[in-house]
Amino acid sequence: MNVKQALSGWLTPDQLPAAIATSPEILALAGAGSGKSRTLAARVAFLVASGALPESLVAFTFSDKAAETIKDRVAQALRVCGLDPLLVGGMYIGTIHAWCRRVLGDMDAKYRQFDVLDAMQLQMYLMSRYPKLNLHPLRAQHSTKKGTPRGYFETLKQVSSAWTMMNDELLDPAQIGAEDAVLGEALERLRAQMESDNFIDFSLMQRLVVEALEGKEPGAVQALAPLRHVLVDEYQDVNVVQERLIELMHRESDTLFVVGDDDQAIYGWRGADITNIQEFDQRYPNAAVHPLLTNFRSTSAIVEAASTFAGQELGATRLQKQLTAAVDRDPREFGVLRFSTRMEEAALVGDRIKELLGTRYEEPDGTVRGLTPADFAILMRSTNMSETDGTKRHTAFISALETRGIEYALNAGGQLFDRAQPAAVLAAFKLLRHGNPDRTQVDGLFNAGLSAAFPRADLGRSRQVFADWGRRIHAPVARGVPRQRLFPQQLLHDLLEAFGIAVSGFGDGVMSDLGTFSKILTDFESVYVSVDGKARFGELLNFLDNVAGKGYETDNQMMARPDAVTVSTVHRAKGLEFPVVFVVDVTGDRFPGRKRSYEGWIPAPLVQEALNKGSYKTERPSEARLFYTAITRAERFLYVTGSEWMPGGSQAKKVSPYAAMLTHPEIRRDLLEPSAPPRVMPSPAVPSRRGDESVLPTTYSQIHTYMRCPHAYKLSVVHGFAPPITELFGFGRAVHAAVGKVHQLYKDQAPSSVEAKTVAEDLFHLKHVAPSQDPVNRPGAYERAKQSSANIVAGYVNQYSKDFERKRQVELPFEVPVNRAVISGAIDLLLSLDDSDQISEASVIDFKTMEGGPEPINNPDLHWEDLSLQVQLYARGAVQVYGMHARTGAVHLLKDGRRVSVPVDSDAVDAAVANVDWAVDRIMAGDFPQRASARKCRGCDFAQICPQQVQPFATSQEPPKLHLPASDGGKEYLLMSAFSQTGPGK
Repeated sequence: MNVKQALSGWLTPDQLPAAIATSPEILALAGAGSGKSRTLAARVAFLVASGALPESLVAFTFSDKAAETIKDRVAQALRVCGLDPLLVGGMYIGTIHAWCRRVLGDMDAKYRQFDVLDAMQLQMYLMSRYPKLNLHPLRAQHSTKKGTPRGYFETLKQVSSAWTMMNDELLDPAQIGAEDAVLGEALERLRAQMESDNFIDFSLMQRLVVEALEGKEPGAVQALAPLRHVLVDEYQDVNVVQERLIELMHRESDTLFVVGDDDQAIYGWRGADITNIQEFDQRYPNAAVHPLLTNFRSTSAIVEAASTFAGQELGATRLQKQLTAAVDRDPREFGVLRFSTRMEEAALVGDRIKELLGTRYEEPDGTVRGLTPADFAILMRSTNMSETDGTKRHTAFISALETRGIEYALNAGGQLFDRAQPAAVLAAFKLLRHGNPDRTQVDGLFNAGLSAAFPRADLGRSRQVFADWGRRIHAPVARGVPRQRLFPQQLLHDLLEAFGIAVSGFGDGVMSDLGTFSKILTDFESVYVSVDGKARFGELLNFLDNVAGKGYETDNQMMARPDAVTVSTVHRAKGLEFPVVFVVDVTGDRFPGRKRSYEGWIPAPLVQEALNKGSYKTERPSEARLFYTAITRAERFLYVTGSEWMPGGSQAKKVSPYAAMLTHPEIRRDLLEPSAPPRVMPSPAVPSRRGDESVLPTTYSQIHTYMRCPHAYKLSVVHGFAPPITELFGFGRAVHAAVGKVHQLYKDQAPSSVEAKTVAEDLFHLKHVAPSQDPVNRPGAYERAKQSSANIVAGYVNQYSKDFERKRQVELPFEVPVNRAVISGAIDLLLSLDDSDQISEASVIDFKTMEGGPEPINNPDLHWEDLSLQVQLYARGAVQVYGMHARTGAVHLLKDGRRVSVPVDSDAVDAAVANVDWAVDRIMAGDFPQRASARKCRGCDFAQICPQQVQPFATSQEPPKLHLPASDGGKEYLLMSAFSQTGPGK
């Protein structure tokens, strides 16, 4: 097939030259709505069609959601080129952070058991190690303008930011210490402590890989060995450490392809360096620059007004470009409106959405449908800041939607405890702060708010939960009294059970709010060894009060958007598009926002170069780019609105210069005048949601949860509930990491028992069990678990020493595209080598630390339908992603020292994939019935918050039976447990 000819029918004349360019460095300068994802995907397909191996391509995206979209586009492009779309599974398409974590694990198996801290978890980590890290002196060192010590939580936030900035800017603690000794020493201690505790964050994992590549560490060099082509999406948002990584990778690659738009560089405030894209052709003199200047999203009025605005505001500081609209379609309308009050502004927005719902809209492919709530967006520069009267900036708009009965989704963050159910649960937690509450206190809380938020709450059961946890939290701590371990997640489950959540019938909004509360507790438990008394419990309450309510978001970015009006900040709407957009709150000193200087604790001289480029502060150019991004989210209807008077305000707001600068003949500023022509009113049409192109990214563990009970999947994945943690959580991961490490260290022959034990002991780490203070004379649970791990690993190398003879055990990441989903995981492969060190055979070995007993195949607690499905999917991944046909598959029960064969023939693997296809189809359809049985519910993590009923699926179609190992060495066949283990007697 002629690839260029094939792609020419899929791309525009602008896009095709970029996709097939032969220059070593290529910049696709992609304006808003110009098809950058399609161009990048076509570039990938062109490289593969030209002979590039899938594993030689690494494509970086800005977010996980963007990665899934691009994977889907790549699969389409591969089909266009006559190639197998499953080849996408052999490439890396994802975030820079995730790629760096993969490289670190390949360099050293110890990193496979490191937990990754996000921004909120890092602040919790600093809380949990505050005395050990000696952070207190920083409060005086960085006092307020009044000379008083900095607040405790502000100090945590600033130290967290300084740590991230240090890594992002590739600074050393010593450099910082030369300017600020107290901060430099604190950051040095933080790095050492995180290493000791087996934690890492996004900024550190990027830095470690850069340092490894610069030092030419063998593991890092080996990770780049297959690399030939580097691709980077959203290049304008890359920061210093990421650009250094890309540069180091390109030294080993043949080509570098970047795509981005400097006009949409909106993350400078967190360190993104806009000059990376603006000076690309200066760093690479032979680079080819291909502008993509046709906007396929918006009307000509929107495109031209946005381009004119960007040119006027940014001038010579932007890369020259003039976009044009591909086509104009009616109906359309562009209004710039000024209101007297915020209530009038919100009323117009609500009324206009009400008018346009169910009206005719023609898609680019000619499909005609009626608009639904998901077609509308209300975008603001900031949603979480308060008005003078105490309400949030978005309050008037969501009130207008509620009054008109319009569904909405608030993608704003920082609102969790403004809502009734999370607020009630927080109040219940806080009642336990000072002691075991008495009956009067419990009843008072119950009557004051709990019963209203949870109408099915049981007062008697609530009293029991408070009495139990009050006694345990405030139990006296004395010498000789065993240290207790309390897990707040269990407290949440106990309270929700008492509050009747299982029978309350709450919708997805409330359940997701409570799931977010559960995530906060999971994050807290991930960094605290345990809550062993009132002091630690008090730290949790302080975090909930001062940080969590503002830092967590309840919307699930990885699930399909609900059919609801999006109410969001502009930052969170980047990458999205809507038929109708309202950019609201556009007034003087709101949009553009006020100038903000650098306020970080890293000494300014050390980051002066970044500051000179506009990073880590807010200035007029960055505000202009944010406004440009906002208005280019609109397809055909765009309304830019602002008000003179704000709720509770005492001074009138000026007109936004941005609103005043929007010029085009189609812009209407007269929509509020009684004598003006009427607003555009399309004819009615049957409401129908735009086709959902979402691709569900998922792991095997999530899929098997659905296949056991779809409602458990909904509680955990959709709503975000986490299970109560177990004391020895992480033991299996520690053993698995040790097995990987011995294979990394002993590639030609098996280690001795002593050597294997040493590896396991050196690597062993549990986060939720503290080591004994006298491990030799008084070993505790930690020491016993450590010894058990060492014995298991030693037993493995003794009993299966042939695994080390002319064989190599590797953990390979994989992604298998199935219908509307990408299943990701890591395959344990045992590779047999021939005399020339070429791979002659591959076996999938799934190492498990569970006990199987004397007859593991007949042990119902092992759930062989789950274990078999996992091995079979991994076998599919091995052959389709790595070209290694797995002749055998097995589950290796490490504690028992037994390896049980699992069918991996083509029929077995096809049945497994068909089951996954079926499950994904049901997930995308929103089909989450309860599939209860006594045995399943007894072992379910969510039994306390589930009604435990048997409900039918919304389809009568059943998946095929899975192929399982039989005790006679053959096969047996069984439906997934959502069918085979559901109902009475099961």
